[in-house]
Amino acid sequence: MRINYSVYLAGLFFVLIGTALSAQDYQKMLREKRNSADYGFFNVVDVKYHHGRFLKNSGSLNDIMDNPYDATDIRIGFQSTGLKQKYDQLYGFPVYGVGFYKAFFKGGEMGSPQALYLFMRAPVIRGHRLRWNWELAAGLSYGFYKYDPNVNPAQQVIGSEHNVYFNAATGLSYALNKRFDITFDLDLTHFSNGSTRTPNLGINLAGITLGGRYSFNPVRNLTRAVDSSFKPSVKPVLLKKKMKKYQRHSDLILFASMGGKTTTTQIYDGPTYFIASMSADYAWAYHHLGKVGVGLDGFYESALRDYPTKIHNAGFTDLSYLGWHISHYLRIYRLSFVTQFGFNISDHVKHKGKTYIQVGGSFHVNENLFVRAALKTRNGAVADFIEWGVGYQIPFAYGKLRNH
Repeated sequence: MRINYSVYLAGLFFVLIGTALSAQDYQKMLREKRNSADYGFFNVVDVKYHHGRFLKNSGSLNDIMDNPYDATDIRIGFQSTGLKQKYDQLYGFPVYGVGFYKAFFKGGEMGSPQALYLFMRAPVIRGHRLRWNWELAAGLSYGFYKYDPNVNPAQQVIGSEHNVYFNAATGLSYALNKRFDITFDLDLTHFSNGSTRTPNLGINLAGITLGGRYSFNPVRNLTRAVDSSFKPSVKPVLLKKKMKKYQRHSDLILFASMGGKTTTTQIYDGPTYFIASMSADYAWAYHHLGKVGVGLDGFYESALRDYPTKIHNAGFTDLSYLGWHISHYLRIYRLSFVTQFGFNISDHVKHKGKTYIQVGGSFHVNENLFVRAALKTRNGAVADFIEWGVGYQIPFAYGKLRNH
C-alpha cells in the first residue's frame, strides 16, 4: 500500500494550526472569564449508604422481609447555574446526574438487585452551609431472582429479573468546606414491572441514608498549563436573573396509550393481554412549573376475559370501563412528572377497587405534542399495567400576566 505523504503532512499541518488557534481562543476565554464565577463544569460525586426496612406486602419471603436491608449508591452530577435555563432558577439551581444502586437483602430467594438511574436534587431551603434538599431518581434495575414454580417457588413477590427503579428522598446536607459535604436523608425506594410479568406485588423499601459529597471543577487542572494564576471556582455563584412574566392559562390535554399485562390467575407463563386507554384533561397552568387539572379516563382491557371471572364471549363493553381523575403536572425542561388520582365509575370492575393512581413522565416534542409512559394502579397503589402513548395539548383560555 502506497502512502500519500503530502496528504498526511497537509492534514497534520491543519491539525497543528487548529490546535494553535484553539489555544489562542482558550487563552482569550480565560482572560474574559478571569473574574467570572460560572467558568467550568461544576460536578459532584455522591457516595451513600442505605439502611432500612421492607414495607411488607406479602406473606412469602418472611426470612428476607422481616429483616433490615442495606444498599449503596454512587452518583455523579452536574450543578446547574441558571445562566441559560429558567427551570434551573425556578427549582433553586438543582443538581442533575446519573447513578448506580446496589441492594443487599438477607437470604437468597430475591437476589441482589442493582439499578442504573437518572436523578435530580433541588433545595427546599438553601443556607450558607446547611441545606434541606429533596431528590427524585428513576431508572432500570436488574439482578432480581424472579419467581419460578420449579426453581424459585418461594419468591412470590416479583416475576421478572428486570424492573423499574424509583427513589424519592428528602434530607439535609452540611458543607464542611468548599469541596466536601456530609448528607443525611430519609428515602423510599420502589421496584416494579407494571404487571408485564406476574407475580408483581412490587418491592417497597423505607430507610435512612448517610453519605458524603465531593465537589470539583474538571477544567481547574486544564487551565493550570495555560495560566497558572487562574483558579476556577469549585462551586458556582448562583445568581438569579429577572424572569419574564408568566401567562397563566388553561389547556385541553388529550392522551391515548397502548400496552400489555398479565393476570394474577396465570402467573409465570400466562398470556399477555392487550390494554389501551384514552383520557381528556382540563388543566390550569398556574405557574412555569405546574398545572392542576381534572379529567375523564376510558380503559379497554382484554385481561378482563380472564379475571375476575372467565368470560368467553366478552364484548367491547365487558372489557371497557370508565373513571375520572384529579391531576397534577410538574414541568422540568421538556419533561413533565404526571400524577393522577382517579376513581372508578364502572360497576363491573369492582374487583379493581374504588380508586387508582397514574404516575408517569411525559417528554415534550414541542409545546403541543408529547409522548408519555405511566404506571396505572388498582385497589389504591397495587400495580395494574404500564401505559405507553402519545398526547396533544391545546391552549384554549388565557389569563393575566403574572410574575413567577
